[in-house]
Amino acid sequence: MISWQSIDTVLLDMDGTLLDLKYDNRVWSELLPQAYAEQRGISVHEAGEQLLGHMRNILGTMNFYRFDYWQEFTGLDMVHLHRQATGLIEFLPGAQAFLAALVRAEKNTIVVTNADRQSLQVKEPVLQLESQVDMIISSHDYGAPKEEHAFWQALKEDIAFDPNRTLFIDDTPRVLEAAKKFGIGHLLAVAKPDSQRGSRDTMGWQSFEHYDQLLADLP
Repeated sequence: MISWQSIDTVLLDMDGTLLDLKYDNRVWSELLPQAYAEQRGISVHEAGEQLLGHMRNILGTMNFYRFDYWQEFTGLDMVHLHRQATGLIEFLPGAQAFLAALVRAEKNTIVVTNADRQSLQVKEPVLQLESQVDMIISSHDYGAPKEEHAFWQALKEDIAFDPNRTLFIDDTPRVLEAAKKFGIGHLLAVAKPDSQRGSRDTMGWQSFEHYDQLLADLP
């Protein structure tokens, strides 16, 4: 699937790529609507519809990923809400073995995520991800989401990597499209970001369902 001799740097999304999206789906699809409904005195269904409508309006923007924005919009403590489901935080099957294999193969391994630093602070004690990669970069560090060219330009100015010899793995087609337009040479989509749900339509992007498919070809 990947010509590893052509790869020096591996950029990895976090949620839904390295981490099982069942955690985030639980928080955003269940816990948040429940808490919002209770606070507003409305049904969970109505709360879910209101939240989903707003999410669609700001999809792909920095605010979509910002805890402080959602705390102001909902009046809820987003960190507290996320801590209620920490038992669901875990790597996707094979993801840790893949990270270890990248280390053995001496690939520069960097997490690039739209999650803000508050989200990382909730997950890091469970995952110890920082010790398994060379660097973790949040798009909030640059003030632009991965959907925008500005993120990729800032990343290129911040760290040394050759886009032509870089593999980027993400579960979101619009983000992969932005990376392609910037010139990232090798792109892969995660077809099953949530282990408790079926495979997604990856919109024509080359994809995989389990990290074993990538491990087989690593030196």
